[in-house]
Amino acid sequence: MLRILLALIVSASLAGCVFTPREGPLSAEIEKQSTQNDYLVVDVDSKVVDGLARFNPVGLHSKFKSTSHRLPISTVGTGDILAITVFEADQGGLFTGSSGNRAEFPKVVVDNKGEISLPYSGTIKVKGKTPLQIQDLVVERLQGKAIQPQAMVNVVQNENNVVTLSGDVTKPGLYPLSSKGVRLLDVVAQAGGTKFPARETYITLMRGSRQGVQLLETVIDQPDENIYVSRGDRIYLSHDPQRYTVLGAVQKPSVYTFDSSTISVLEAIAAAGGLNDNRADATGVFVFRYEDPKVLDTLNIGYTHQVRGKVPTIYRINMKHAQSYFYAQSFHLQDKDSVFVSNARAVEIGKILQLMNLATSSVRNIATTGNKVEVFSD
Repeated sequence: MLRILLALIVSASLAGCVFTPREGPLSAEIEKQSTQNDYLVVDVDSKVVDGLARFNPVGLHSKFKSTSHRLPISTVGTGDILAITVFEADQGGLFTGSSGNRAEFPKVVVDNKGEISLPYSGTIKVKGKTPLQIQDLVVERLQGKAIQPQAMVNVVQNENNVVTLSGDVTKPGLYPLSSKGVRLLDVVAQAGGTKFPARETYITLMRGSRQGVQLLETVIDQPDENIYVSRGDRIYLSHDPQRYTVLGAVQKPSVYTFDSSTISVLEAIAAAGGLNDNRADATGVFVFRYEDPKVLDTLNIGYTHQVRGKVPTIYRINMKHAQSYFYAQSFHLQDKDSVFVSNARAVEIGKILQLMNLATSSVRNIATTGNKVEVFSD
C-alpha cells in the first residue's frame, strides 16, 4: 500500500512540472509560442543593431516637411495694427504739409473684413497680404492722384501672426511671430522654458489637421527637428517621463525611468542589479516591443500580424556569446519597452526535484506513522 502511495505522489510531482510557479515563459517556450500567437522573435545580431541605429522615426521635420526649413511668410490679418507712410516726389501734391512731402498713418487697424481705409486710396483688402504687397496696393490706388507716390508699411502690433503655447511651460499664452521667422525652441524660450527636464517632456505641434509629436530633448539635439512655426500653430508641452520595465530573473525587477537620453539593454539590466546567477538563462534575454512596420521593412523581416499599426516583436539576445554584450550595449530601448530575462531550464528541474524530495519525505512520514500504528495494534 505504501509503495503505491509513493508512486502516486512521485508521479504527481513529475506531472507538476507544468505547474511549477515562475515569473514568465522559458526561452524555448517563447520560440515555440511565436508561431501560435502571431508575434515575431528576432535574434539580435550586428545587422539588426545597425538597422535599428540607422532608422529615423517620423518626427516633426518629416511630418511638416514642406515648411520645416522654409521661412514662413508673414501676412496681415484681422486685428493687426499697421503703420503706413506715404511719400510724394515733389512739393504741391496731396500730402504736402509741415512734415514735408509725406503723410504718416501710425495706427491703421485691419477690420473684421480684412480691410483698411486710407485718404485718397479708399478701402483696400489687405488680409492675407504681406507688408510689401500692401505697399504696392497703396501706390496703385494713388496713381494719377499723388506725385510719383511711394509707400512704406510696417506691422506695429501683430494680432494675427501668433502661435498658442500651452502645457508644462512657465508662461503659457499667445506669442507673436516676427518677420525673420521663429522656430519651436524660440517660442519655448519666450515662454520661460519648460517646468521639467527636456528628456521627460514631449512637444506636440498641431497645424490644421496635421499633428506631430517629438521628445523635446530630440528637438534640442537634432536641428532638423527644430522647425519653423507658422501662424495659427498650437504647441503643447507635456511631462511624460520615458519608462521601461525589467522583469524575470534579475535582482531588482521593476519599472525604471530613463535617466539619460538613451538607455541600452545592458544598462537596463545593470540598473536592475544584473542577472540572477541562480536563475537566469543567459541565452534568453528578450526585449518586448510593438515595432514600427517600417523598421521591420528596413531589416528585411517579414510579418503579417499588426496591432494598432504596430507589430508585436520580441528581440532575443544570447548573452552567452561575448559578442552579444556589444549588441546589448548598442541596442537602445524605447519608451514603454519591456526587458525580460527567462529562467534557466535547470531552475525548473530543480523545482521538480524539490517536489520529489517533498513527496519522498511525505512517504517516509506516512511509513513511520504506519509502523507506529502497527506496533500499537500489536
